Amino acid sequence: MGSFSDKLAAALGIPAVPAPGPVQLKFNEYRKHLRNRVLKTPLPEDVHLLDENFLYWIKLEHPNVDVPGQWIGAKANVVIPLLEKGIFDETGFRMDESRVLALSNIPNLLQTPNCIHNNLRHQTANEGGGIRGHYMYVAYYGKKQRKVAFTLFDPKLGKVILVSSFWTYKKWVAGHSSFFRFPSRVGAGEFEVDRQAGWG
Repeated sequence: MGSFSDKLAAALGIPAVPAPGPVQLKFNEYRKHLRNRVLKTPLPEDVHLLDENFLYWIKLEHPNVDVPGQWIGAKANVVIPLLEKGIFDETGFRMDESRVLALSNIPNLLQTPNCIHNNLRHQTANEGGGIRGHYMYVAYYGKKQRKVAFTLFDPKLGKVILVSSFWTYKKWVAGHSSFFRFPSRVGAGEFEVDRQAGWG
C-alpha cells in the first residue's frame, strides 16, 4: 500500500517523489538548527558551522572505484548542491553513526564542555594517523564515555571551524590530548551535567 503522495502521483500520471534518505534527513536537520551558526566557546573561540564541513561531520563516504575495499570522502562541492535541491542519490554512500549521533548536541558540547585540550594528533590535510583540529572539546558521560569535538582555524576562510565530533571513550581522549586542560565554564570534574540531546 503506497502513501497518499504515491497514490496522488499515480493518479496524475507523474513520477512519485521518493522519501528523503538518512543523509538528506540529517542535512535538513542541520539546515534548520545549525547552519551558519557561530558558537562562542569558553576558550574563547567563535566556531563557525559551515556547509562545506557538514559532510566531514557525518563522515559521508563512497567506495573508491580504483581501489576495491577502500572508501573515500564525498566532495562537498558536488553533494551539498544536490542536498539543497533534495535530489541527492544516496545509493552506495555511508555515514559514521557515532558522528551522526553527536551532531545534534554540538552547541552544548562547544559552549559547555567539561574540559578543553590541545589535540596532540593534529594532522594536516596530507598527513595520516591523526585527526585535524587544534583543540579538543570534551563532554563527560559517566566514568568512561566521552563526546568530543575538534576545532581548527582555517586560514583560507579566516575563521575557526568545527572539524568533527563523535562519541568515544576516556582512554582514547587521553591518548590524543595534552595533559593540560584549558579552563572551562563547566569545569573538568567528573560530575553530572544536563546533557540532554538537543540542538542547543
